[in-house]
Amino acid sequence: DVFGAGKVEDFSWKGWLDFTTCTECGRCQSQCPAWNTGKPLSPKLLITSLRDHAYTKAPYLLAGGRKDMAGEEVGITGDNAEQRLAGIDVLALAEAERPLVGGPDELGVIDPEVLWSCTTCGACVEQCPVDIEHVDHIIDMRRYQVLIESNFPTELGGMFKNLENKGNPWGQNARDRLAWTEGLPFEVPVYDGELGPEVEYLFWVGCAGAFEDRARKTTRAVAELLHLAGVNYVVLGSEETCTGDPARRAGNEFLFQMLAQQNVEVLNTVFEHRPASARKIVVTCPHCFNTLGNEYPELGGQFEVVHHTQLLNRLVRERRLVPVAPLGEDVTYHDPCYLGRHNKVYSPPRELVGATGATLREMPRHADRALCCGAGGARMWMEERVGKRINLERVDEALGTAPTKIATGCPFCRVMMTDGLVQRQSERAAPAHVEIVDVAQVLLTAVRRGRDGQVTSRSS
Repeated sequence: DVFGAGKVEDFSWKGWLDFTTCTECGRCQSQCPAWNTGKPLSPKLLITSLRDHAYTKAPYLLAGGRKDMAGEEVGITGDNAEQRLAGIDVLALAEAERPLVGGPDELGVIDPEVLWSCTTCGACVEQCPVDIEHVDHIIDMRRYQVLIESNFPTELGGMFKNLENKGNPWGQNARDRLAWTEGLPFEVPVYDGELGPEVEYLFWVGCAGAFEDRARKTTRAVAELLHLAGVNYVVLGSEETCTGDPARRAGNEFLFQMLAQQNVEVLNTVFEHRPASARKIVVTCPHCFNTLGNEYPELGGQFEVVHHTQLLNRLVRERRLVPVAPLGEDVTYHDPCYLGRHNKVYSPPRELVGATGATLREMPRHADRALCCGAGGARMWMEERVGKRINLERVDEALGTAPTKIATGCPFCRVMMTDGLVQRQSERAAPAHVEIVDVAQVLLTAVRRGRDGQVTSRSS
């Protein structure tokens, strides 16, 4: 069996249509975070390279030519094979010998550095006037490299191993998934085998929210806000496993399917007696949000998934959470790619910032044109060795708005942006008072301010 695209003929009809219809306008290239920071990936040049290769190889394919995975001819065989091959253009025969992915020494059509520079942010797809799906084709090629060739960046090997053995990219123990609850002034309800009728939401914490120190602050803030608003929810604790998003974006489809099927089985058991409309999950990670809501239905998991900014925004509108405005807070908001472009959630986080009374300062590139933080496409676990780091480019843009806080709604974005800000602060290129926070933390500060005011008023 062939997984992914190892030859140009492995692409679906949509791939060939995309190669053929590129207008070479360059809008995808102009928005690509990799290209804008000196990486060799140009979405336009990737598509035109595949097109030129497909067109040059076409006479060989039309004559029935086909090679197996070992490179042996299996299409044009038999007594008249030599005669048939002699009738094919020599350029087409030469093109048929080129690997789809390979370095300059191998005369590959797509360089590995190009293939692995993609953050899957979707900016190219969003901007394309003819609906070319660059990201899907990149993932198809990655899938072949990982599953058939076992040829991928070395850093991903550890991540794959951690996902397979421990169920999370960091390799942490499942029993530590509730460590974030320690020290909270209220009890976090954990699923005990039966979901009561009063429980409205399953709070999917995610690997970052459970194990990454900065992301844990977001998890704790959301849990406290749900508690203050009187929302009935439960967490899975050690029953939770990575959704498989980093594995799929890196091309390890087998590992994604394994993790996804395990999660679907657990979630279907949790929601066993509930219709799809009552199977509600709230998440803090846009990657979990995208995978649970858009990809799990293919594997039998039908859930209503909301991002925490959406739920918190609704709770503020219903006056179940009442924020009180601070003084002189200037916040710029960074759109996570998998929340914004991939799922069109732009307003709720901004409305929450506004509800706290803070002044929202938009970056030049925001909403559907926002620049990626650099962590998508499993690049969170890969080093950037070429050009300017994408997170530094984004932090520089955020600092240009002169904020007191840079807010986001994604744990990966938070990690990348924090690393970039710390570097700029160490270089004295950023004010020491600026910090990276989640929108939930901005809201919690304002809600606490209001509750403290109520307590003071009553006591006086």
